[in-house]
Amino acid sequence: MTMEGSPMEVEALTLELDIGDISDTSTGLNPRQKIIEELFSDFEGVPDAMIKTNLHALNRLQQAKETMEHVRIWVCPGNPGELCGLYYVCSILSDVKTPLSVVRVPDLIEKNNGIINYRHIGEIIPETLATLTVYEESVSELQRKFYADSWTDLVHENAPLRAVVNGCIIGVPEDFYDFALRANMPEGKFVVARLIGKTLGQLSGVTDRWLYLRILAMLKSGEFVLVSAPTEDHPYSGVIKRLALQS
Repeated sequence: MTMEGSPMEVEALTLELDIGDISDTSTGLNPRQKIIEELFSDFEGVPDAMIKTNLHALNRLQQAKETMEHVRIWVCPGNPGELCGLYYVCSILSDVKTPLSVVRVPDLIEKNNGIINYRHIGEIIPETLATLTVYEESVSELQRKFYADSWTDLVHENAPLRAVVNGCIIGVPEDFYDFALRANMPEGKFVVARLIGKTLGQLSGVTDRWLYLRILAMLKSGEFVLVSAPTEDHPYSGVIKRLALQS
């Protein structure tokens, strides 16, 4: 997200709105701190840094309601967290005339005789973000209301997880992506990082952190067995195996 200005004006709004309880998002950042801490607690200082940058971005949005400063949002259309962010911003700006536009990053971009597929905006450096403004389009008043209403519907539903299905954001059960994890499990022992990496390459819109939490849930339920614990500096370095089915 940027306000009008240079690449240095880019603001990170990473509220992870596709995950967990969103019933109290109207009250600001505090309700999202718990999920941010749960997702990133393995990385020292990251939750605090994310909370700080999110707070700054939300304050800028509130200022834009008064100053009428142009707000531009980048989204990867297959990423539910970023689409939820767009809907959420529209709900914040639904009652004002603050100029709002969106840059929808194409699924595939040709560059240097290759194809680039961005899964989330965090993969894109600020200099490249500027070149993608060729895909920018204004968000009309009618669109803003539609997105804000869609956000309200998602809040009322308050599913444990949100995913993009057939181009639409819908609420899904928390085990929605588990089928892919199971399909990618090799026989015998395997490193968590390899399972996550292979699954990420096949799915759009899911993060490594969510897959990791799902693996932890499977360990807790007894579906997996921990063979060796991860090192403190590499949380995905643990070795696990699937519990043998009883005949």
